[in-house]
Amino acid sequence: MFTPFQVILVCVYWWLFTLVSGDIQLINYAAEVFHGLVCGLIMGDVKTGLEVGATMCLMGMGIGGFGGASVPNYQFGALTGTIFAVSSGQGLEAGLAIGIPIATLGTQFDMLSKMAGSFFLHKQIDMSHAHRFNEMGKWIWAWKAFKATFYTLPVLLGMTAGAGLINGLLQSIPGWLMKGLNTAAGALPAVGLAILLKYMNLSKWWVWLVFGYVMVSYFGQSMLSTALLAMIAAVLTFKYLEDRDSRTAVVGAATGGDDYDE
Repeated sequence: MFTPFQVILVCVYWWLFTLVSGDIQLINYAAEVFHGLVCGLIMGDVKTGLEVGATMCLMGMGIGGFGGASVPNYQFGALTGTIFAVSSGQGLEAGLAIGIPIATLGTQFDMLSKMAGSFFLHKQIDMSHAHRFNEMGKWIWAWKAFKATFYTLPVLLGMTAGAGLINGLLQSIPGWLMKGLNTAAGALPAVGLAILLKYMNLSKWWVWLVFGYVMVSYFGQSMLSTALLAMIAAVLTFKYLEDRDSRTAVVGAATGGDDYDE
């Protein structure tokens, strides 16, 4: 099933990532793909890991916990999905069968961890009022360590005590349901992209959406090459707008001014 070395590596990796993910925001971008890669390396199947991670990443695209809202934890789903997709030998479908419910369960984990975090928060406030800032820092790290441990325990239990149960469940899932999950894997990324498009000002920049569609559908460009062209277009557009605003400000200052000295 799982070797002790695999269990230790996965749990240590997930614990460390959860510990620092709140401070280093950059590592949270497309982290599902990275989790799939790392777990795929540990489990010995990078291809499946990247498939599960990328699918989970597309599902969660455009979904964010704004204002402290709790949303499905697709990073959690990518990690657990990759582990059991590889161990069961059933590939992407098995990863989604486990990863999607786990990602949804991550909403409850987020709420529980925030509720428990209030204890640590009040301790930090007390230390701050007492001007004991060193101890306040210790309570901050205590909270981070608690949250990391809280999120790692289900992974540890799933890879040890519950490994046989979960893999047995995967083996008992009928073929039609696995096929349905595979179909959903193709549809849900489109939903994620649709949510992301809602954040964009398409009424103003629709021409770039058409440009990307034409490049991929009619000119056969890959997603990478199209993304690089989009990046060039974004930089050039930004510089043009920045220069235009600068010129407008200079002209306004030259023609307007004030008469306080007259």
